[in-house]
Formats: sequence, C-alpha cells, structure tokens
Amino acid sequence: MAKARYRHRGQVPPPMVPEEQYGPWKGMRPPHTNPSAVPADRYQRPGERSVPFRDVLAGFPSAFVFLVGVWLLVDLFLLDHPGTAAGFDAMWNDVVVGAALALLGGLRAVSPFSTMWAGWLTIGLGGWLIAAPFALGFRAEADSAAATTNDMIAGGLVIVLTLVGMALTAWWRRKPS
Repeated sequence: MAKARYRHRGQVPPPMVPEEQYGPWKGMRPPHTNPSAVPADRYQRPGERSVPFRDVLAGFPSAFVFLVGVWLLVDLFLLDHPGTAAGFDAMWNDVVVGAALALLGGLRAVSPFSTMWAGWLTIGLGGWLIAAPFALGFRAEADSAAATTNDMIAGGLVIVLTLVGMALTAWWRRKPS
C-alpha cells in the first residue's frame, strides 16, 4: 500500500531504516533516511547507475602522461642525446617537452572535465616528440638511435593515453552522473 501511494507522484518511498533503540533519539529515524532532506540534484533513484569515481578514472590516463613527462626529464641522465642540425643538444628538446607534459598531464589528471584544452596541447606535444628527431635533424651518432627511439615511443604513448583520457572525459560528460 505504501509503495502505491508514491508511484503516482513519481516519487520513491523512503528507505526502511530501523528506529534508534538507545539514547536521546530513541524511537526516531535518522534524518538522512528522508529523501526530501537530500537535494533533488543529489538524490539518486534506486534504478539509476552511475560510475563511481569517474573523475579519477577519466584522469588516470593523464597521470601516465605526467609520468612520461617525468621520464623525459629523467632520461637526460640515462641516455646520450645527440646534437641537432640546429646547433643545440637534443636533450633540451626533451627537457622543455617533458616539463610541459608533466605540467599538462598533472593538470588533466587532477581535473579532467574542465581541462579538455590541455588534452589538445598534449596531443600536439606528443606529435612533436615523434617528429622532433626528423624535424630537428638529430645527428647520426652511435647513441642517437636510443634518443630517437625514446622520443618516438614517448610521443606515441602520450598521444594514445591522451586520446583515451579525452574519450573517457567526453563519454562521461554527456552521460548523467
């Protein structure tokens, strides 16, 4: 009978919560059991499903982009970077791009739904990492293959991870929470 009373109004009956047995609230139900005490935009109907922690899940690929940026900052101590046709060491390309990727990846990992623009910049930086060995003309030295391969793999990872993060963000942005 109680359920039928609520159905015609489009409401859900309040959940059955046992009354308090002890203390000053003896015989009363907690106030959070009354659905009218919950704001309408926060109340979730029993049939609806939402993705828990969707902010974390959408920002997870960007956290890996942050780690790729940190790797580009660390690899200058581990790999020998060749000179370029432009006259500077290729290490500086990894330092600048790595710092930018760490900043943008961290920004998107923290708030993926409000920083879609950072995703497009990150994709551009990943494309630059792939093109940099050819555009800057890394000199053909014995150790330049490691730096070239490192930049190309890092650029590919950045592009793929950013596209996955942006796809998750767009998917969950258009679905109600």
